[in-house]
Amino acid sequence: MPKQISRFGTVARRQQALFRNTLSNEAQSPYDIKGLRNPHLLAHGCELENLYPTLRGNDGALKFFKDRKIPWWNSSRSGDRSTKSGYEGPTRNLAGSQVACVNFLLPLARIDGALVAFLQCIDNDVKNVVPIVDKAENSSLVEFEWVGLEEPLEGGKITRGANQTSIDALLVAQTDNGLRAYLFEWKYCEEYLHSEDRGQGLAGKTRRNRYQKLYEDSNSSFNKAAPFYDFLFDPFYQIMRMCLLADRMLERGITRKLSIHESRVIVMCPKENFDYRFVVKNTPLERRFPNLNTVEEIVRTALKEPDSFSVSAQEDIIAKLRVSPVAKKLEPWLEYHRIRYKW
Repeated sequence: MPKQISRFGTVARRQQALFRNTLSNEAQSPYDIKGLRNPHLLAHGCELENLYPTLRGNDGALKFFKDRKIPWWNSSRSGDRSTKSGYEGPTRNLAGSQVACVNFLLPLARIDGALVAFLQCIDNDVKNVVPIVDKAENSSLVEFEWVGLEEPLEGGKITRGANQTSIDALLVAQTDNGLRAYLFEWKYCEEYLHSEDRGQGLAGKTRRNRYQKLYEDSNSSFNKAAPFYDFLFDPFYQIMRMCLLADRMLERGITRKLSIHESRVIVMCPKENFDYRFVVKNTPLERRFPNLNTVEEIVRTALKEPDSFSVSAQEDIIAKLRVSPVAKKLEPWLEYHRIRYKW
């Protein structure tokens, strides 16, 4: 356990403020109070500069999200323009995790062999990456805000990226043994200093009704070393639902054409973000597993197949890609992440 809390979020936002200095004069010149006080926020009207340059065009990330009816994450805390006003685009917050995920993976989907190289940094038995086709017949090597094909965990109509259990990114790889789904949750400067009990009140009752039977089912990926209630505290609550979504994919397949034989749930989180990686204190899981210090250790202990979950660092992946066979093709992408994130 680190001797002191790292406050990685403060460091990350300062880094993004430095990155803003590389963007247009307009992007660097917000005129609202929040923008003036927070140098990691872009000026309104310049939100596209939050995206990797090749994703800003007519066939870029905006079209990708619109075709799939995926809403962009935004927050009143960042002073983002509201979707109610008709705005459809990324947050102005340069420290946002959704844009970090999209900027990392969507450009790789357009470079031959890049996503394979990315997954091989995690599992060396990956042979290929196969297209994912959604219900509207959109096809891509990577999908974002995936909630399932026919029905989300919560039931009802699918609304990707809104009020349903979703993963930040989904890839499907071919291995010697068949197809493997990779469910990614992308973190940057998230921190959980006070883990809220998600089982309280009427909302908590709804959550228990939705997920407890799935957690306790004999086909669940959890081994019941901890009771369901222990997982109703973030970030464990979010991770539990991702694992349950992976269970659903194993049961029903990714799409009508893709039946997977195994899955991996992976949280991507910078190594120095101790506020996420070590957020175990004052949760029931700390008391149940007093000798375990990290989110990764605890979740793996609670799974039938511990290797189906891991926490990886973006900077470690990039270090491996710099010496991979596709490194030459990735030079602009690697340089962008070096400048923006110091990875």
